[in-house]
Amino acid sequence: MARRRPAVVHGIIAIDKPLSMTSRDVVNRAMRLFGERRCGHAGTLDPDASGILVLAFGRATKVIRWLTDGEKTYATTVQFGAETLTDDAQGEVVRTAPVPSPWTEEVISAAASANAGGLIDQVPPAVSALKRDGIRDYERVRRGEIIEREARSVRLDAVRTIAIGDAQAQFEVDCGPGFYVRSWARDLGVRLDSAAHLCQLRRLRSSGFSKGVLLADLEQMSLEERRALLLPIESNLPMPTIAVDARTTVDLVDGKKPAAPSEAQVGATVLVLGPDQQAVCVAGVHEGTEGDEGAFLRVIRGLREDGAAALRAEITPPEMPSESELDGVDAQADAPTVQSKPSAETTVADSSLSSDG
Repeated sequence: MARRRPAVVHGIIAIDKPLSMTSRDVVNRAMRLFGERRCGHAGTLDPDASGILVLAFGRATKVIRWLTDGEKTYATTVQFGAETLTDDAQGEVVRTAPVPSPWTEEVISAAASANAGGLIDQVPPAVSALKRDGIRDYERVRRGEIIEREARSVRLDAVRTIAIGDAQAQFEVDCGPGFYVRSWARDLGVRLDSAAHLCQLRRLRSSGFSKGVLLADLEQMSLEERRALLLPIESNLPMPTIAVDARTTVDLVDGKKPAAPSEAQVGATVLVLGPDQQAVCVAGVHEGTEGDEGAFLRVIRGLREDGAAALRAEITPPEMPSESELDGVDAQADAPTVQSKPSAETTVADSSLSSDG
């Protein structure tokens, strides 16, 4: 089996995903534009949603799980009066109900922001990218299977009502990973003794990114200009950063559990930077066991692909000669100098060369 070609492009970029494209479509286009096959995205956006889609290339793909865990903000429009199979405008209507009454911003806002500011239980949509036994839910729905969905604990940070119109309302929603705005819209309809579904969705912010590059603009750039837009892992992960010395860097690369710097908080997940300011790994900070001094670092995901060779050379002492080699040198130094006595033939030859005759 042929070995995979090493990645040559590394970094993170936020794309402004257009409507009608799947997240996978965007990844495929980006692979071609940046000339790099190792590429992934941090959080799926449905074809009917637009906005910030964070992409990672090369070794940055190793931190996608933490990019996905970042906070997100959505702008959404909710249609009241009908609930659909998919909880959005693309699905078949499965239930209708009168528009909430009274239809006032005060009533709608109070219901929309209920339970915001913490964890809530949420049942995902029937048609989603969630996997069960290796098969995504939307594939099961296409087969005609009935999906039994269990509630999950997700984070709803805040909801702001932007405007209300004719049986529609616009909101901005701040949430954590795994939150489905479609499900939230469906549940909002139930809370208001009505029915509702999502009719528009745009991601405004994801993992600290609030502005994305248009694919159309990337198409007009040279390869060098595109690659210059990539941001390094070292400054774009939503987690604390700690710096370590060369010895600790090498220990982490070798899979050891070195002592954590004093500023590292026990229980935290941190990005570790070496003395060359390159990312070493994502590590957990653990409390030392009895007899150990202080906390220690345990690698969760290694990020150095060079084995920290240069740093390893800095801390490796020069190789000393072995004891047998030293004994050989001493023996040569102590041996007496012996001068050979010239032979008769040599004496004759030398005397002839110096003769005046």
